[in-house]
Amino acid sequence: MRNLSVAACLFLAACTIGEDADPSGDSTADDGTTDDSTTDDGTTDDGTPTGEGISGNITTSGTWTGTTVIGGGTTIAPGVTITVEPGTTIEFATAGANLRVDGTFLVNGTSASKVNIKARGTGFGGILAANGGSIDMKYAVQTGGAIRMDMGSTVKITDTKLFKVSGDFLIMNGGSLDMSYSQVGPSPGETDTTHCQLHFNAATSIKVTHSILSGAPYGLMFYGGTLADFTSNNWLTNGINVSTQPGVSGDFSNGYFDDDPPVSGAGATITANNLAAAPLADAGVRP
Repeated sequence: MRNLSVAACLFLAACTIGEDADPSGDSTADDGTTDDSTTDDGTTDDGTPTGEGISGNITTSGTWTGTTVIGGGTTIAPGVTITVEPGTTIEFATAGANLRVDGTFLVNGTSASKVNIKARGTGFGGILAANGGSIDMKYAVQTGGAIRMDMGSTVKITDTKLFKVSGDFLIMNGGSLDMSYSQVGPSPGETDTTHCQLHFNAATSIKVTHSILSGAPYGLMFYGGTLADFTSNNWLTNGINVSTQPGVSGDFSNGYFDDDPPVSGAGATITANNLAAAPLADAGVRP
């Protein structure tokens, strides 16, 4: 059951139930690799929506509120804005259900009324910020599906918690990211299945500050990007906090590392000054 505003209902006529789970139709996965017909959790994806909820192309701006079900591959078209109201639950009905953002996706949670983005089962196909697409996410909790960024995309994440996918959570293949006062990973006492919290292959700009990166084999795979701002973060209980490749550069100053901080070497240029002796109090989701 979903609860949409009148404006949101207007775009349903443009949504095609039965749309394939690869919304781009180019036989490539969201990360640019060949589509192997498997979902993020490794299960077979037959591209068949459940017949309920939203699926296909959204061509009219609207508002989501209450409970909104994504039943298959869904695309917010260029020039279209979908606004998610505080307290909304967005539920992906199948492992293959996914959301591609070619337009604008505004997630407007509040401290007292967060937006919950989740899978009905163990996982879903993720959210892609495509070339020209924009995501602005505030006070949300997302589990079960990754966020991916293509070249030309813009993503801003504030006061949001992201955790529990089977692979990597936030994957940059380009675009501009601004994340602050957020948490990627579990809280104490929670379990997580994520392999890498942040995996950056390429980027126009990177800013991740006042956030917590925790509880995964890798906190950050920093494999693309220069002049990145990673200042004032807490890096906690990761197997490896930061892994680098040649050509990257970033500033990790004023943060806290519970293990060895990253250092320059093997072609990577790292700054890590004025590191904290204890976890920062002003990192993570604000109350």
